[in-house]
Amino acid sequence: MQCIRHSQNVLIYSHRRTGKSSLIKQVFENIRQQRLDIGMMYVDLYGTTSEKDFITRGFQQIGSLESSMDKLFNIMKKSLQFLPARIGIDPVTLLPTLTPEFQTVDKELPLKNLMDLVERFSRDRKLVIVFDEFQEIANYTEADAFEKRLRSFIQQHEHISYIFSGSQQHMLTAMFHSQNRAFYQQAATLTLKEIRKKDYIPWLADRFAAALHPVPKDRLSIIVEQFEGHPMYIQFFCFFLWEKLRDAPWHDELLQEVESLMINEKNLEYQILWDNLTGNQKKTLKLVLTNHGKNLFTGEALQQAEIKTASIVTQCLKALIEKQVLVKNSRYVIQDVLLRKWLENMMSKSTTPT
Repeated sequence: MQCIRHSQNVLIYSHRRTGKSSLIKQVFENIRQQRLDIGMMYVDLYGTTSEKDFITRGFQQIGSLESSMDKLFNIMKKSLQFLPARIGIDPVTLLPTLTPEFQTVDKELPLKNLMDLVERFSRDRKLVIVFDEFQEIANYTEADAFEKRLRSFIQQHEHISYIFSGSQQHMLTAMFHSQNRAFYQQAATLTLKEIRKKDYIPWLADRFAAALHPVPKDRLSIIVEQFEGHPMYIQFFCFFLWEKLRDAPWHDELLQEVESLMINEKNLEYQILWDNLTGNQKKTLKLVLTNHGKNLFTGEALQQAEIKTASIVTQCLKALIEKQVLVKNSRYVIQDVLLRKWLENMMSKSTTPT
């Protein structure tokens, strides 16, 4: 909120399904509840593959800045230069939407029109514009040129706070921290950390108690720890636990029973992921698991993993990071906590998939 009030751009990243979008939506809700005079626009870029997709998604969300069709149309007439666009109504939000027509215009004009339009809205009040899964633009055709043109507009917008959110840390780090990239130092970095246990445990305990399914707080602490504070998996665990507690009171064996249910639920998904890895990538993943992500290039480690050279490990680590299987901090980590448990179960068996 401080950044938004001061029109500061922010980069937020964390692993997938750890609460970035929920945090942003809660901030938007706070703005509404406090009746702050701040316009809000949320653009989900996941699945976009081109500049046209980016522009289309942006125009489709313009209605969130102005719910009046007449006002939107008047602002559009003043701001859009020779860009045909269809006005419609979003069936879910009932807000007006714009869909640009690209066929007969200069290819650089639609982006200019979109960014000029949001700048026009910012003259009347402060705005916050979110580009979620922002790393997608790095895969567009002529991505470097697009990044430079987009930045040239953003850096001129004095009354807009842009929030760039994403889950592929290696890509976002390259985009915002490499000196040769357009968005170098264009945003303050906020790494989304774990929810603190002192906040998480009472919240969980209150909800179980309210449904007359009390769970001891020390056991809730174990649940949070075993899923390393990952909100999606804690929610997933509590969903299964809730169902179990409808038929029987709490007992400690439920911890293992529910975890096994979760792993079974994801078994097909993880089997497909595993089957699509190369032989050396599978060996490298096992190497990361057994060595806790450290000392992966020693002769002993390579021999134990049956990998011929350290360069093979380097190549496989890079590929696994790109596939979002691994992340690198002070060590290499399998970012999906449940995948890690699935792999541990697989490796503990006498026979393993190849």
